[in-house]
Amino acid sequence: MIKYNKSDKELIIKAFLSNKIVIMLTDTVYGIMAVANKENEIKINKIKKSNVNKKISVIFPNKDYLYKYLVNIDSNKKSIIDSKLPGKYTFIVNLDNFSDFDREDFGIRVTSNKYLQDILKDVGCVLASSCNISGESICNNCLEIENVFGDYDVVLVVDEDALNDASTIIDIRNEIKIIRK
Repeated sequence: MIKYNKSDKELIIKAFLSNKIVIMLTDTVYGIMAVANKENEIKINKIKKSNVNKKISVIFPNKDYLYKYLVNIDSNKKSIIDSKLPGKYTFIVNLDNFSDFDREDFGIRVTSNKYLQDILKDVGCVLASSCNISGESICNNCLEIENVFGDYDVVLVVDEDALNDASTIIDIRNEIKIIRK
């Protein structure tokens, strides 16, 4: 494990752009993140000991970037997204021609964490999954993260404790349905 502080922004950006797995705070919990592509989704799932085909959500740098890929969205659903993002919400939507994925359905977010937003301006979209081994408790601070993931080839961005408040998930592909509150 390599540890950086928030002042190491350029090194963090370089880690992302080198396809490293980065653990850092979002606007909710610590996330295990990497540039959004299929290879990194498999890497994250292996680290979390999840099924390698498990779908991982994507954090977009901003709504304009997201809207380039969003398909089949009516004005009502767009207004819901506009009212909740950036923020602590994940929407299940269909995206068109997104990265090298062979699927359309994605969980998408736009974080309200200004530091992460700033990094994503240079990095683009990242996959993000809660920082835990699948089925176990979420790591809420750097000590817990080091205990669980210290032996992995990951970059930890040292920050304050997490808010321990996972995002609300809403599926808006067809009818609007709250998956997790």
